[in-house]
Amino acid sequence: MLNKEYIAGKIKKTGFQCKMCGECCTNQSEDSNLVLVSAQEIRAVIEATGMEWDDIAEPYPETFTEKGCICTFAWCLRRKDRQCIFLDEKNKCRIYQNRPWICRTYPFMLTEDDLIVSECRHKGYEISDEEAILQADELIERKEKEDMDYKKIERIFAEADLKKKKFCVIDSEGVKEIG
Repeated sequence: MLNKEYIAGKIKKTGFQCKMCGECCTNQSEDSNLVLVSAQEIRAVIEATGMEWDDIAEPYPETFTEKGCICTFAWCLRRKDRQCIFLDEKNKCRIYQNRPWICRTYPFMLTEDDLIVSECRHKGYEISDEEAILQADELIERKEKEDMDYKKIERIFAEADLKKKKFCVIDSEGVKEIG
């Protein structure tokens, strides 16, 4: 089990304050702003914006072939002109209240038992104990949701009939044929 105090301590030691520069939403290097999203997160954005699934998300570019079908296990937010489609001209997120977990917790991420910190020029800013605990709570919740999502995907993949399909995204809702 993940230890919240340990994670919060590492977050506090790293320090971070979002300065809303938009760099994490803009391609700084190949796929640096590739935001993975779950089916549930896409549905939340659909509900908030009225947009269609295909206008919000695209299949994750890493694929594999199974029984003749090209597959991927993930979706990512669409990008246009090297940036997230939801970043406005003032570097504000147009879906801030419904932004994906990866955006909520950036630059932090949890592995099985440790904290990973992505590159961001706003690391090193002092944060309070309370803020570090809040960020640790969000990271733990994100990890729990991602783990549940992965278990659903594993089950769906194990039961999937991929014959006669050409290109599919296998997510926590099922097998979605593309094109």
